[in-house]
Amino acid sequence: MKALRYLGPDKVQVMDVAKPAISDGEALVKVRYSGICGSDMAIVSGNHPRAKPPLVPGHEFSGTIAEIKPGSTKTNLKVGDPVTAFPLITCGTCWACRNGASHVCRKLNLIGIDCDGFMAEFARVPIKDLYKLPAGISMTKAAVIEPLAVGIHSVSMAQLKGNESVVVMGAGPIGLVVAIALRQAGVSTLVLTDINATRLALARQLGFDTLNVSGGDGAKQILDRTGGEGADVVFEVAGSADAAMQMAQLARSRGKIILVSVHKKHHEVDLRSVNFKELTILGTRVYTREDFTKAVTLADKLPIDKLVSHTVPLAQAEKGFDLMRNPDGVCKVLVES
Repeated sequence: MKALRYLGPDKVQVMDVAKPAISDGEALVKVRYSGICGSDMAIVSGNHPRAKPPLVPGHEFSGTIAEIKPGSTKTNLKVGDPVTAFPLITCGTCWACRNGASHVCRKLNLIGIDCDGFMAEFARVPIKDLYKLPAGISMTKAAVIEPLAVGIHSVSMAQLKGNESVVVMGAGPIGLVVAIALRQAGVSTLVLTDINATRLALARQLGFDTLNVSGGDGAKQILDRTGGEGADVVFEVAGSADAAMQMAQLARSRGKIILVSVHKKHHEVDLRSVNFKELTILGTRVYTREDFTKAVTLADKLPIDKLVSHTVPLAQAEKGFDLMRNPDGVCKVLVES
């Protein structure tokens, strides 16, 4: 079969590899789409701390079951069923796993990072991690379920009542799914900020209020809109040094900051504002199974397919990574197998 392989820093190649052989409790899935995300970009650049070549990346996917071996695992899944997959791999023994928080497992691994993923014609997946897709959902939407789960989890961490004023810093794919999840949760006073005009235009197409903060005056604009107080809740989804410094400035006294971005470098944070305003900062990581199940259920009702700006065939998957390196005009890139 054909697969995209990460072979070393800035080196990926579509090549022939052996089709995976499955064991009891596993299924072979025929991949339809696999999404490229920031983690995949970190892998290909050689900056991911765990991913080692040779590796087939990809943890966002939609496809159909091509072969299944239930073994002792009871399942209602069958060949031909449309599916997506919960890609987290947990140890089952650490404190987090023992206490209902396996998504922050001390040894958390992911399909497509710690083992071969979905940028291939076929992939091997444990049956327990497969989710049958709702009837009629498009495979394009289904490929964006995993990012949607990130948004749903981030919103759940904020424990919102629905009447809060909210700022989402960053209008990339994850910022947009956070905004979509916020709106679905009943939040109406919501603004997305970014420096990329194309992404802000997409946010407006999705019906969101936006602010272009390329002039460096984001904090002033938010304060002006909120009578000088700041927002009740700030979701930091930009991952930049500027966002790390400004997030405390955007929040009102005793407000919340939900840290969605996984910062790749150490950035300065305005800790004095955290003290003086008595702010709460909450970290988030991926999603729980409950979040993922909710994403599967809600996906067809939400406009997450609008995030897909480009689709490239597997044979030209390298071009997908080239597209992602230039954010102008690009949001979510899918690889079609």
